[in-house]
Amino acid sequence: MKKTLVALAAVSAVSAFAQSTVTLSGNLDFAGANVGGTQAWAKGQTVSTTVGVASTSVINIRAVEDLGGGMKVTAQYGIDPRLVANDSAGLTNASANVSSRYGTTGCLPNTNASGTAGTGSATACTLGNVNVSSNTNTAIGRDELFVGIEGGFGNLRLGSPNSIGLNTFQNGSPLGTGIGSGYTGGGTSGTMTNSFVQTRYSRSVRWDSPAMSGFTLSAMYIPGNDQAATTTIPSTVTITSAVNGAQTVGASVPNANLILNARAASEVGLRYTQGPLTVAYANISQDVQINSTGWYANGSSTTGEKTNAQFLTASYAFNGGNTTVYAGWNDGDRLAPLGAAGGTAAGGNATVTSKGNRMAIKHTMGPIDLMASQTTQEALGVTGTATGTGAAAYTTGVITAKVNGLRADYNLSKTSAVYVGYERYLTGAAYTNTALTTTGDRTITSMGLKKQF
Repeated sequence: MKKTLVALAAVSAVSAFAQSTVTLSGNLDFAGANVGGTQAWAKGQTVSTTVGVASTSVINIRAVEDLGGGMKVTAQYGIDPRLVANDSAGLTNASANVSSRYGTTGCLPNTNASGTAGTGSATACTLGNVNVSSNTNTAIGRDELFVGIEGGFGNLRLGSPNSIGLNTFQNGSPLGTGIGSGYTGGGTSGTMTNSFVQTRYSRSVRWDSPAMSGFTLSAMYIPGNDQAATTTIPSTVTITSAVNGAQTVGASVPNANLILNARAASEVGLRYTQGPLTVAYANISQDVQINSTGWYANGSSTTGEKTNAQFLTASYAFNGGNTTVYAGWNDGDRLAPLGAAGGTAAGGNATVTSKGNRMAIKHTMGPIDLMASQTTQEALGVTGTATGTGAAAYTTGVITAKVNGLRADYNLSKTSAVYVGYERYLTGAAYTNTALTTTGDRTITSMGLKKQF
């Protein structure tokens, strides 16, 4: 539902006019969630807009100017209330200090009640490299953002519109990108659909053609940049705090560089809609990243090889539209190698061959929507078992990760619903208690309330 904030009409000397409107719309979704499973770092309870929710919380401000003749100029700014912690002291959040206290070689974890620097050893600090973000979030971040122009040629948008890969995924998921959907693995990215699908790119241009006999063609270009001079940038910097002591962290390209490093990428999509059937296809390609000191310097790949993934989804509604079945397939590769022993990636520029499938169903009974989904991703990459020395001295094998999800919505109205959700994420590898790994399984059970406006 949208509310018009401003409506302006300007009439020219020749009586031609262009009308502009600004609308406010959005969605807020909070859930109480219980997280369990074998992973020590994953357990607990929370109330948040991130863990266990059914949908993305966002506030959209959209402006449309009608130029006449079927031409429109558009602008949209999505405000994301999930990204910045409301509690900067980390008293009620899953604090970002978890990462700094336990995730960096040389850190001094705080073990003193007074809040002074602890005396833990560097060896102890390396256990449990957990990059946890705060999960009680009520401040402002950015969601979809673009300016565009629409006409007989289609829709052209510049900025940060949603990706073609994301839209292809949505066609195969009645659960959206929320709990149980398999978009991310148990609330974390890197292993499931989000390992090869980028939600949106910060600097991109996207074009969608008009629908022709049910077909819509889409193309997206992300210029990236790896040419900025970074040879004088240190690979690490030292940050000292009273609580955590001296910590060595990775450095990135400074803001002084006009264009920050990023991988160039492109996406091409084709969608067909005819009656109850919708089929969507996306080709997702990321270019070579030569400069190893920039965007990916702190990741598992310091220099990135070219990657390419194919993604196909389909949905079909029957039983008078009350029942819809969904399916999806993907094949190709992605950049991030699976973790090797000691946290060192085998082959700095290696890629992972990955393929997967998904099945889902949605059934409506009056005000109740019942949904179930299963997503599987198989990755052929580094297993982490050392067989010698050097980048290639690791065993390889297939690791299969799965997300099983269930959700039931009770629709209070067209814009409000209460829901219960369940998700089980299996990483495909057993949990190692001595190394505090992020493998094993993770379960989320939640109850929430969402409101569109």
